[in-house]
Amino acid sequence: MTENEKVPTITTIEVQKRRKDRFNIYVDGKYAFPVSEAVLIKTGLFKGMKLTKERQEEIENENNAYLAYTIAVDYLSYGLRSEKEVTQKLRENEIAVPYIEQTLQRLRDQQYINDQIYGESYTRTAANINRKGPSVIAQELKLKGLDEQTIQTALKQYPKDQQLENAQTLAEKSLRKQSRISSREALQKVRLHLQQKGYDRDIIEQALADLDHEKSEEDELQALRVQGEKVWRRYSRKAEGRELAQKVRSNLYQKGFPNELIQQYIEEKTQEMDDE
Repeated sequence: MTENEKVPTITTIEVQKRRKDRFNIYVDGKYAFPVSEAVLIKTGLFKGMKLTKERQEEIENENNAYLAYTIAVDYLSYGLRSEKEVTQKLRENEIAVPYIEQTLQRLRDQQYINDQIYGESYTRTAANINRKGPSVIAQELKLKGLDEQTIQTALKQYPKDQQLENAQTLAEKSLRKQSRISSREALQKVRLHLQQKGYDRDIIEQALADLDHEKSEEDELQALRVQGEKVWRRYSRKAEGRELAQKVRSNLYQKGFPNELIQQYIEEKTQEMDDE
């Protein structure tokens, strides 16, 4: 810069209307850039201060880095996050890539983010509170951005005996909801529920082996009557007599009810129809 060139001067420092901890800086009467209160104090900006272009760029870089860091720390204050989640949060706030990388490294150095610790904590919570199976937890951790080795290490927090205990609890809870269907269909639904929760075949089979899923004959017949009424109404719109009975028999058999109880129900229903 030559002696004749005028050095830009800060003419106004104005607090932002929506954020009282941020300020707009005006240079030579024109808006130039925003800064946080912390950066304003650190850099000692004041009205009338001479500000070269190079110094302005340094201050803007420092402010961008500070903004990225404070957004990340605020996000982390609500709970552990993976690196991918923090990155997404910064992108949502339109933070430029260089400042994202700089922030992530700073957070790593301070142990504010650590995907291994995050994965282990997530696994314990999912197992203890939600009773999720390991494969579902693994899928969720993958979506959180964790690599395969980190995920497998995290899953060591979920021992087989706890998996079995959780699967048994879920199986019993699911079975209690299946009172209106056959024992066989109820067992199939419980198995499907455990699969969807993320348990492997060995754990599922062990859990089901210890499950008292067989209904008494009375309860099985009551469930059959509930299902039979629905089936009978549906087929009676287009069939009657032996054809109707056969269609109902076939449907109820597919639902897992034993032949002798199906026959008992059809005889009851036939007699009911004859008495009308």
